Amino acid sequence: MSDLRAELVGAGGVAIPRYRMLLPPGWQGYDVDMETERELVAAARERLAGAGRPDLAGRLGAQVGDALRSLRSQNAFAYAFAGESSPTWALGAASLVGIKRVASPEVPLDAIVEDAIRNRGAAALGEDHRIVRWTESSPVVLDGVRAVSFLVHYLIAIPGSRRTQAVQWTATVAHAEDLAEDDPVLQAWTALFDHHIATFTWSVR
Repeated sequence: MSDLRAELVGAGGVAIPRYRMLLPPGWQGYDVDMETERELVAAARERLAGAGRPDLAGRLGAQVGDALRSLRSQNAFAYAFAGESSPTWALGAASLVGIKRVASPEVPLDAIVEDAIRNRGAAALGEDHRIVRWTESSPVVLDGVRAVSFLVHYLIAIPGSRRTQAVQWTATVAHAEDLAEDDPVLQAWTALFDHHIATFTWSVR
Protein backbone atom coordinates (compact mmCIF):
# COMPACT_ATOMS: atom_id res chain seq x y z
CA MET A 1 0.00 0.00 0.00
CA SER A 2 1.13 3.55 -0.69
CA ASP A 3 2.40 5.58 2.27
CA LEU A 4 -0.16 8.24 1.33
CA ARG A 5 -3.04 5.97 2.22
CA ALA A 6 -4.65 6.81 5.52
CA GLU A 7 -6.08 4.19 7.83
CA LEU A 8 -9.43 4.96 9.41
CA VAL A 9 -9.72 3.39 12.86
CA GLY A 10 -13.20 3.34 14.32
CA ALA A 11 -13.69 4.18 17.97
CA GLY A 12 -16.26 6.97 17.79
CA GLY A 13 -19.31 7.87 19.84
CA VAL A 14 -21.84 5.67 18.01
CA ALA A 15 -21.68 2.20 19.57
CA ILE A 16 -20.13 -0.09 16.98
CA PRO A 17 -17.19 -2.50 17.27
CA ARG A 18 -13.74 -1.18 16.43
CA TYR A 19 -12.78 -1.48 12.78
CA ARG A 20 -10.05 -0.62 10.31
CA MET A 21 -10.33 0.59 6.73
CA LEU A 22 -7.89 2.11 4.27
CA LEU A 23 -8.86 5.45 2.73
CA PRO A 24 -7.91 6.64 -0.78
CA PRO A 25 -4.59 8.48 -1.19
CA GLY A 26 -4.62 11.83 0.59
CA TRP A 27 -8.10 11.42 2.06
CA GLN A 28 -8.76 12.46 5.64
CA GLY A 29 -11.14 10.70 8.02
CA TYR A 30 -13.00 12.32 10.91
CA ASP A 31 -15.37 11.54 13.73
CA VAL A 32 -18.61 13.55 13.73
CA ASP A 33 -18.41 14.76 17.33
CA MET A 34 -18.33 18.31 18.67
CA GLU A 35 -14.54 18.30 19.01
CA THR A 36 -14.17 17.55 15.30
CA GLU A 37 -16.64 20.33 14.51
CA ARG A 38 -14.54 22.84 16.45
CA GLU A 39 -11.31 21.67 14.81
CA LEU A 40 -12.73 21.91 11.28
CA VAL A 41 -14.21 25.35 11.87
CA ALA A 42 -10.90 26.59 13.32
CA ALA A 43 -8.96 25.19 10.35
CA ALA A 44 -11.41 26.78 7.91
CA ARG A 45 -11.10 30.15 9.64
CA GLU A 46 -7.32 29.96 9.37
CA ARG A 47 -7.41 29.11 5.66
CA LEU A 48 -9.92 31.87 4.91
CA ALA A 49 -7.87 34.41 6.86
CA GLY A 50 -4.79 33.39 4.88
CA ALA A 51 -6.76 33.84 1.66
CA GLY A 52 -7.87 37.32 2.71
CA ARG A 53 -11.53 36.30 3.19
CA PRO A 54 -12.13 36.21 6.95
CA ASP A 55 -15.61 37.56 6.23
CA LEU A 56 -16.66 34.11 5.03
CA ALA A 57 -15.68 32.35 8.24
CA GLY A 58 -19.02 32.82 9.99
CA ARG A 59 -21.07 31.42 7.13
CA LEU A 60 -18.70 28.50 6.59
CA GLY A 61 -18.70 27.70 10.30
CA ALA A 62 -22.49 27.57 10.28
CA GLN A 63 -22.47 25.27 7.24
CA VAL A 64 -19.98 22.90 8.87
CA GLY A 65 -22.05 22.84 12.05
CA ASP A 66 -25.27 22.15 10.16
CA ALA A 67 -23.64 19.35 8.16
CA LEU A 68 -22.23 17.58 11.22
CA ARG A 69 -25.47 17.92 13.18
CA SER A 70 -27.31 16.40 10.23
CA LEU A 71 -24.86 13.49 10.16
CA ARG A 72 -25.20 12.90 13.89
CA SER A 73 -28.99 12.85 13.57
CA GLN A 74 -28.59 10.01 11.04
CA ASN A 75 -26.51 7.93 13.49
CA ALA A 76 -23.31 8.67 11.57
CA PHE A 77 -20.01 7.77 13.20
CA ALA A 78 -17.40 8.84 10.62
CA TYR A 79 -16.88 10.69 7.38
CA ALA A 80 -13.99 11.33 5.02
CA PHE A 81 -13.09 13.45 2.01
CA ALA A 82 -10.12 14.26 -0.20
CA GLY A 83 -7.51 16.47 1.46
CA GLU A 84 -5.13 18.93 -0.12
CA SER A 85 -2.48 16.20 -0.54
CA SER A 86 -4.79 14.07 -2.71
CA PRO A 87 -3.99 13.59 -6.40
CA THR A 88 -5.61 16.33 -8.47
CA TRP A 89 -8.03 13.88 -10.09
CA ALA A 90 -9.44 13.00 -6.66
CA LEU A 91 -10.16 16.57 -5.61
CA GLY A 92 -13.82 17.42 -6.04
CA ALA A 93 -17.26 17.11 -4.55
CA ALA A 94 -16.81 13.58 -3.20
CA SER A 95 -17.22 12.25 0.33
CA LEU A 96 -17.62 9.04 2.31
CA VAL A 97 -19.94 8.72 5.33
CA GLY A 98 -20.37 5.81 7.73
CA ILE A 99 -23.66 5.34 9.58
CA LYS A 100 -25.00 2.66 11.89
CA ARG A 101 -28.24 1.02 10.80
CA VAL A 102 -30.46 -0.77 13.31
CA ALA A 103 -33.22 -3.10 12.18
CA SER A 104 -36.80 -2.73 13.33
CA PRO A 105 -39.67 -5.22 13.22
CA GLU A 106 -41.09 -3.20 10.31
CA VAL A 107 -37.78 -2.96 8.41
CA PRO A 108 -35.40 -5.87 9.13
CA LEU A 109 -31.94 -5.72 7.58
CA ASP A 110 -32.62 -8.78 5.44
CA ALA A 111 -35.55 -6.90 3.86
CA ILE A 112 -33.27 -3.94 3.10
CA VAL A 113 -30.78 -6.24 1.38
CA GLU A 114 -33.50 -8.08 -0.54
CA ASP A 115 -34.99 -4.78 -1.74
CA ALA A 116 -31.56 -3.51 -2.79
CA ILE A 117 -30.90 -6.69 -4.78
CA ARG A 118 -34.36 -6.85 -6.35
CA ASN A 119 -34.93 -3.16 -7.12
CA ARG A 120 -31.56 -1.39 -7.03
CA GLY A 121 -29.20 -3.80 -8.73
CA ALA A 122 -27.28 -4.59 -5.54
CA ALA A 123 -24.56 -7.22 -5.61
CA ALA A 124 -22.10 -8.74 -3.19
CA LEU A 125 -18.63 -7.20 -3.15
CA GLY A 126 -15.94 -9.88 -3.01
CA GLU A 127 -16.08 -13.64 -2.80
CA ASP A 128 -17.02 -13.78 0.88
CA HIS A 129 -20.31 -11.90 0.24
CA ARG A 130 -19.96 -9.95 3.50
CA ILE A 131 -20.45 -6.56 1.79
CA VAL A 132 -23.49 -5.66 -0.33
CA ARG A 133 -23.15 -2.72 -2.72
CA TRP A 134 -25.68 -0.74 -4.77
CA THR A 135 -25.78 2.65 -6.47
CA GLU A 136 -28.34 5.37 -7.08
CA SER A 137 -28.48 8.89 -8.49
CA SER A 138 -30.60 11.91 -7.61
CA PRO A 139 -30.78 15.52 -8.85
CA VAL A 140 -29.31 18.23 -6.60
CA VAL A 141 -28.60 21.96 -6.74
CA LEU A 142 -25.08 23.05 -5.75
CA ASP A 143 -24.42 26.77 -5.40
CA GLY A 144 -27.38 27.45 -7.69
CA VAL A 145 -26.22 24.98 -10.35
CA ARG A 146 -28.23 21.88 -11.20
CA ALA A 147 -26.19 18.70 -10.83
CA VAL A 148 -26.52 15.01 -10.00
CA SER A 149 -25.53 13.26 -6.79
CA PHE A 150 -24.16 9.77 -7.49
CA LEU A 151 -24.28 7.54 -4.41
CA VAL A 152 -22.57 4.21 -3.80
CA HIS A 153 -23.87 2.33 -0.73
CA TYR A 154 -22.11 -0.51 1.08
CA LEU A 155 -23.85 -2.53 3.81
CA ILE A 156 -21.86 -4.67 6.27
CA ALA A 157 -23.54 -6.63 9.06
CA ILE A 158 -22.15 -6.03 12.56
CA PRO A 159 -20.87 -9.31 14.03
CA GLY A 160 -22.77 -10.67 16.99
CA SER A 161 -25.88 -8.63 16.21
CA ARG A 162 -27.76 -11.55 14.63
CA ARG A 163 -28.19 -9.43 11.51
CA THR A 164 -30.09 -6.73 13.39
CA GLN A 165 -27.37 -4.07 13.07
CA ALA A 166 -25.11 -3.02 10.24
CA VAL A 167 -22.62 -0.42 9.14
CA GLN A 168 -23.51 1.43 5.95
CA TRP A 169 -20.86 3.39 4.10
CA THR A 170 -22.17 5.83 1.49
CA ALA A 171 -19.84 7.42 -1.04
CA THR A 172 -21.21 10.53 -2.74
CA VAL A 173 -19.88 12.06 -5.95
CA ALA A 174 -21.48 15.19 -7.44
CA HIS A 175 -21.28 15.55 -11.21
CA ALA A 176 -22.72 17.50 -14.13
CA GLU A 177 -26.21 16.67 -15.37
CA ASP A 178 -24.98 15.59 -18.80
CA LEU A 179 -22.62 12.90 -17.47
CA ALA A 180 -23.92 9.42 -18.37
CA GLU A 181 -24.38 6.82 -15.64
CA ASP A 182 -21.86 4.53 -17.37
CA ASP A 183 -19.30 7.29 -17.90
CA PRO A 184 -15.71 6.12 -17.21
CA VAL A 185 -15.34 8.84 -14.58
CA LEU A 186 -18.14 7.40 -12.44
CA GLN A 187 -16.91 3.86 -13.07
CA ALA A 188 -13.47 4.93 -11.83
CA TRP A 189 -14.96 6.43 -8.67
CA THR A 190 -16.95 3.25 -8.02
CA ALA A 191 -13.87 1.09 -8.53
CA LEU A 192 -11.91 3.31 -6.14
CA PHE A 193 -14.50 3.06 -3.38
CA ASP A 194 -14.98 -0.68 -4.00
CA HIS A 195 -11.26 -1.18 -3.47
CA HIS A 196 -11.12 0.69 -0.19
CA ILE A 197 -14.40 -0.54 1.29
CA ALA A 198 -13.12 -4.07 0.61
CA THR A 199 -10.33 -3.37 3.14
CA PHE A 200 -12.92 -2.90 5.91
CA THR A 201 -12.25 -5.34 8.75
CA TRP A 202 -13.48 -5.63 12.31
CA SER A 203 -10.69 -5.25 14.87
CA VAL A 204 -10.32 -8.19 17.25
CA ARG A 205 -8.44 -7.63 20.50
